Amino acid sequence: MTKFLEALGGKLAERWLTLLLGPGVLLLSVTVAGVTLGQRHWHDTGLLLTRLDRLSAQPALRSTGTLALVLVGVLAVSAGIGLAVTALGAAVERLWLATRPRRLTDRRRGRWDAEQERFDQALLEAARAEGTPGAPAAAARAREFNARRNRISLAPPSHPFWLGDRITAVDTRVWETYRLDLTSAWPRLWLTLPEDVRAEIGTARGRLAAATRLVAWALAYLAVGFVWWPSAVVGVVTAVTAWWRARAAGVAFAELAESAVDLHGRGLAESLGIPCAGTLTKDVGAEITKLLRKRT
Repeated sequence: MTKFLEALGGKLAERWLTLLLGPGVLLLSVTVAGVTLGQRHWHDTGLLLTRLDRLSAQPALRSTGTLALVLVGVLAVSAGIGLAVTALGAAVERLWLATRPRRLTDRRRGRWDAEQERFDQALLEAARAEGTPGAPAAAARAREFNARRNRISLAPPSHPFWLGDRITAVDTRVWETYRLDLTSAWPRLWLTLPEDVRAEIGTARGRLAAATRLVAWALAYLAVGFVWWPSAVVGVVTAVTAWWRARAAGVAFAELAESAVDLHGRGLAESLGIPCAGTLTKDVGAEITKLLRKRT
């Protein structure tokens, strides 16, 4: 048990250092440099070194006790910054998954409806052109409109941001295909999944959370940019990187969650005592939903 606790403590310390302390020290250093140089002398490294030399020459900083207190203070401030950024990252994630503001949602829904209408019209034209020389072009046109609609959302948009629609589209697609309420079924399905499948889904979920934290770090660097503009450049680059990482992580998480239903939905039905001879069907899914919802 002692060895286990020591190993656990080492892993927690390593994770704390990676996620909170290291980035916090870096942001604190950039902030100090930005406040010292300002906008007018943003590139004057000589001025920064002069200020640091002048500070290090102070008699108080020659004391070991004072240096220890300064170090503890820097670590405490850095950890506090890391915790604040982590909380801000969670708020960013909630914002991306929120259903408001409705104006943005309605705008996305209008674009989706327009592409859906074009796709339906293209399908009709492709059906009419079947067997004629223009059939391949008509089919390609239908595929293009289908792809354009899917780039907006795989299901009718209900969120102002793409990421929210991509993740919640899993619920819609599972319901339309199996009549399975994924909100009720997911905790039970999770318990029936193999360990390696749960590890893959957990990894994808962790990458999404890491991307939202990276957005929070980007916002922090943008804030420092008000006093030192190079920090704003770093913030913009970090924000773009975080958005693309969030998109990739969101797609991976949604795909894995939907795949878990496709591949292990039958096992969930059998675990609940509901017969499922072949693939999961709407009738079986409706029975699972009725059982798990418990008249709610």
